[in-house]
Amino acid sequence: MIANIGNLAIWEWFKLRRRWMLWILLVFALLFAQLAVWGAFFSYRSLQETGGELTVPASLQQQQGRIPRTVRCNDLLSGDAARQPADLDAQVLTGLTAQCRIQQAALPARLARGYANFTLPGSIPNALGTVQSLGLILMAILTASAIGIDYGAGTLRSVLTQGTGRWPYLTAKLLTLAFLAMLGLLVAVASVAISSVVASGLAGEAPAAAGTAVTWTDATNALFKAHVSLLPYITLTAFVTVVARSSAAGMAIGLGYYFFEQLIVALFSSLFSWFQNVADFFLVRNISAWTGASGGFPGAGTLPDATQAIIVLGLYTLILGGVAFWLFERRDVQGATGGG
Repeated sequence: MIANIGNLAIWEWFKLRRRWMLWILLVFALLFAQLAVWGAFFSYRSLQETGGELTVPASLQQQQGRIPRTVRCNDLLSGDAARQPADLDAQVLTGLTAQCRIQQAALPARLARGYANFTLPGSIPNALGTVQSLGLILMAILTASAIGIDYGAGTLRSVLTQGTGRWPYLTAKLLTLAFLAMLGLLVAVASVAISSVVASGLAGEAPAAAGTAVTWTDATNALFKAHVSLLPYITLTAFVTVVARSSAAGMAIGLGYYFFEQLIVALFSSLFSWFQNVADFFLVRNISAWTGASGGFPGAGTLPDATQAIIVLGLYTLILGGVAFWLFERRDVQGATGGG
């Protein structure tokens, strides 16, 4: 049985690697990983150059018809009259300068935290936070395509009639998808490591202040959590695809559910105080709690703790996976359904 599943998984990998979709999805993951690194780098450089920025409301500007704009703390604290905003009166400048002095005290720590976000090992958890959220969407697309393509093309019946067991077939599909999820994360982490070395060289020496102490253990934990968080979403998409016998339905629901849940939680949590207790058992909400990501849309409230999150995610994976296997085993296999 194990050898059979292994052979089927290898064959599934050979099929998927010849499809453009797999590599296009990987490119998207790499682009978002790079966006996290270089976004943090340019934010750090901007903070270095400006010393922080303050927004000046239009009502405080002397000329009418102006729009709110920002002023640099480095300019306000420079003592150079040529660098002071000319359209602000002395009282406003005094107030802004006082705010900048407060920001100046916290600036070394802010610079240290910003530096850690694009240099190793802190850049890895930072980038994985972005890649993991996108990964839910990318894996939903890949899962629906990998499982639904045999329904749409009508090849599933011929595969099963050749003696391939239904459970080994679906198990091989899911194991291959789980392996590809980990492989994609590892490739993204490797690209982040390369970019971090380049970015740290461009940024120069690290700030003197102590930043957030991110260790390689933290980076490894972030990678582990990111991969585990993808598994229940793969199972959800596989369940929908098996129920609907359609890759299009699997993609639509897999993509739509991610945003729909967060919208519903934010809306109903703001209307009913008790709804957050119900929302704490929703899938995406517990994925965010497990990985330490933000709570989604504003108004969603506090996330559950990580212990509850991993238990809920485990139950989702077991229940959805079990029902998907049960349906796949018992239902008749139809002929080709068309494009998906």
